[in-house]
Amino acid sequence: MNYHIDTGLIIEKFNVDCECPLCEIKKVVEEQFLHEFLNDAVMEDNTRIKVGKLGFCDRHFDMLFSRQNKLSVALQIRTRLNVLSQGITELKTLKGAKKQAEYLEKANQTCAICDLTDESMVKYYKTIAQMFAKEKDFYKTLIASKGFCMHHYAMLLKYASSASVFAKNYVNILSGVQMRAIERIDADLKKFCDKHDYRNANEPLGSAETALPRIRTKLYGKKYD
Repeated sequence: MNYHIDTGLIIEKFNVDCECPLCEIKKVVEEQFLHEFLNDAVMEDNTRIKVGKLGFCDRHFDMLFSRQNKLSVALQIRTRLNVLSQGITELKTLKGAKKQAEYLEKANQTCAICDLTDESMVKYYKTIAQMFAKEKDFYKTLIASKGFCMHHYAMLLKYASSASVFAKNYVNILSGVQMRAIERIDADLKKFCDKHDYRNANEPLGSAETALPRIRTKLYGKKYD
């Protein structure tokens, strides 16, 4: 079958004990782009043009800056600064100030690495749907998972049509997996809250001990440094 991407990473991350295998996949994809932007890509014209136009979000700037190749970061950020500064001019009217504010606000919402990561993740959403349609045992992998963060669950639903004639069955299984995951983590949250009642002081927390970090992932996605 003609997949959009290599399926090995999908199988690997769906077998990880986690609240969202797509977050685990995204981390790998993100790391690949961070590596590229700190190495050979920095000298490519297309990369410099893209960085000049989009820059980096604060999170990806911090991730790039935390690594060894500071020169690559400096070269690319200087390119971005030169492009950005073209829209900063001396102001003489409130109308001009408003226009410049809108320009800077919009400019601060773009990121080259975010764009590339999002584009790559779309291929994963589509390929997962294709795997459901074409690989007879993949549905078992889906059912055995602990669900997804809300964002990645929404994206899987958005691209569910890639499962073709199996799309309705696909979304039915996805929704069942997600509902069970929510019920499971809600039960742990309840147990965590109940533990703070003095009458339950001696009750073991068990899996409820990690309920808050896990609900953080389920609601907002996994946080990586």
